[in-house]
Order: sequence, then structure tokens, then C-alpha cells
Amino acid sequence: MTTDLSPEMAARYGTDRRRTGPVALAVVAGLVFVSIIGYVTWRLGSPAVQANIIRFSVVSDQKVDVVFEVHRTGESATTCVLRAQGIDHADVGYASVTITPGRSYVQPTYPLATSSRATTVEVLGCADDGPPRVDAPQFVPGTVNPSQVPTIDGS
Repeated sequence: MTTDLSPEMAARYGTDRRRTGPVALAVVAGLVFVSIIGYVTWRLGSPAVQANIIRFSVVSDQKVDVVFEVHRTGESATTCVLRAQGIDHADVGYASVTITPGRSYVQPTYPLATSSRATTVEVLGCADDGPPRVDAPQFVPGTVNPSQVPTIDGS
């Protein structure tokens, strides 16, 4: 739409129209970027495998029975890492345990061997795609991790 403006009107108000194309493109690109960041954050915040300690009981200075639950897809083997610590917060037992494929919810009781009396036990993490990325064991120098049961039946 062309209008003929007097020179005074053209000088006062201008004759160029604002271009909304680049602004709209920038807004759409910004929304796409924020959506991608939101999706990635959501996926990282809700891992495919979730595990919690239900309870543990100290059987002796060399053993702790750990009851924990694992929510998973069940389609593949799951690897969980358990750790027991003594009163001085040093590791006294550390196990990387593979749960065989099967049910999507398992609640195993695991006999965690310890080098001395444990005061706390935790599941450091679980993953379906190999060992989870967790802290390495931190035993007192000269202490060795006792041998552990490597596999739990997940069916």
C-alpha cells in the first residue's frame, strides 16, 4: 500500500515500514532453543533406572544384608554399585552387581561382604547400559575389598 506523503510528513514520520520477519525468526529460534534445553534437562533429571535402599542389617563384622529396590525397563541387564562404610566413613565393602534381565521392579537382598563392621550402606547408582558413573571405592590403605557376589537374578 503506497501513500503519497508530503515532504514534511515523510520527514516527521518516515516512510520505511518495520520489518517483522527477522524479529519473528529470532523469537521462533529462541523458543526452539529453550524447548531443547528443557527436554534435555527433563531426560537427565529422570534416569531410566532408579534405585533406593529399603533397609540393611549388619549380620557380622564381615557381612551386611542389603535390601534395595530397582525400577528399570527390565529388558536388559542392570548394573548397580553398592557401598558400605564404617564409623570412620571409609569404605569397608564395595560391590558392582549385575541384575539379570527380567522384571521391571526388583527388590533383591544382597549379601555385601565387608572388611570390618559397617555403619551405613548406600546404592551409589544403577544403569542399564553398563556400569554407572559413580565414585571409585575409597578403602583405607592396606585394606582390600572382600570378594563379592557378582550377579543377582532379576526374573
